[in-house]
Amino acid sequence: MSNFDETIEEIKAAGLFRTLRTVEPIDGGHLVIDGRDVVGFAGNDYLGLRRHPQVARAAKAAVERYGLGAGAARLLAGSTPVHAELEAALAQFTGRERALVFPSGYQTNLGVLTGLAGEGDVLLLDRLCHASLIDAARLSKADFRVYPHGDLAKLEKLLKKKGKHRRRFVVTEGAFSMDGDLAPLAGIAELVEREGAWLVLDDAHALGVLGESGRGTAEHLGVTLPDRTVAIGTLSKALGSQGGFAAGPAEAIDVLVNRARSFIYTTGLSPACAAGALAALDLVGRPEHRGRLSRVIRYARETLRKVAPAIPEGVTPIIPVVVGQVDRAVRLSEHLFEAGIFAPAIRPPTVPRGTARLRISVSADHTPEDIDRLAKALEAGARRCGFSLDPSPPMA
Repeated sequence: MSNFDETIEEIKAAGLFRTLRTVEPIDGGHLVIDGRDVVGFAGNDYLGLRRHPQVARAAKAAVERYGLGAGAARLLAGSTPVHAELEAALAQFTGRERALVFPSGYQTNLGVLTGLAGEGDVLLLDRLCHASLIDAARLSKADFRVYPHGDLAKLEKLLKKKGKHRRRFVVTEGAFSMDGDLAPLAGIAELVEREGAWLVLDDAHALGVLGESGRGTAEHLGVTLPDRTVAIGTLSKALGSQGGFAAGPAEAIDVLVNRARSFIYTTGLSPACAAGALAALDLVGRPEHRGRLSRVIRYARETLRKVAPAIPEGVTPIIPVVVGQVDRAVRLSEHLFEAGIFAPAIRPPTVPRGTARLRISVSADHTPEDIDRLAKALEAGARRCGFSLDPSPPMA
């Protein structure tokens, strides 16, 4: 046995072993996987801009002008005019003073929390924050506490325990990545303002999706964010590109440029990705893409709740079908694949134990026929697997 055989067997025994699958996009929400034409409900290309001609042309032009890669870390020689143009546009879009782009969303979260917080500070995180935020909190050397999901009363108690901490950061997602629900942002903003703390808002799944102009959770909820807010977003979801960004006060961005190791010690974001994201940002400002997505979300939620009543009310493209046990999620996903639907099982540690699920993710590319096909496959799959998608799924 090699050193890792036992580890692999432990993962398999828990039903948590994963493998990579090669995916070939076709048109709309359709994919080819293992030689089969399937409808994909696993991606985050919410507006369908990844293959938009305007985005592709911008990326191609950037490759022809700057080359494929940035060529160096941006503090050395890897910062191009398109990086600066994108950052200015993102700052304006989010209503923040300045912005800074990173090569990935994970690196953004890592850089923001480890760059801004350290010894003597405290981070207060929602329990369901993305793994990248949890990892960043652990690496930051700051104290950190986790409060129950969306629990404003508990958060208030934690904020009032000022102790000797020099800075306090409340860290939350806007739209949560696995449940698709929204943070109680009005209450959080009020607490942050009143207690003199900082807000770190990861709005990766809401920017370009929610709000009258696609500016995210705060716009959707009509919340004015505190001045001491660092907004985190991604270029890899609604914008259809690759990368992440942080936007906030100039002083915070200056600190990140000088302290965020995941920015300093890595080659800069590809100019092609930067240019593609800039083009996509222009498309987000047009109502047709977001309008089409909103119609898909409404139809999907109404249709799927008829066969899975436990699906919560919501406004995001993330629709959780929680089945509880890992084996149930895996078997249901396998049945859906046989029926031409790609919706991988989501298992711990991605979600809490006992809440294994299918995370259905819809996009502007999906049609009513795609949704109807998914609903029919879900109903048949649950019946075939021997359980019901009722409001109280058995827990592991």
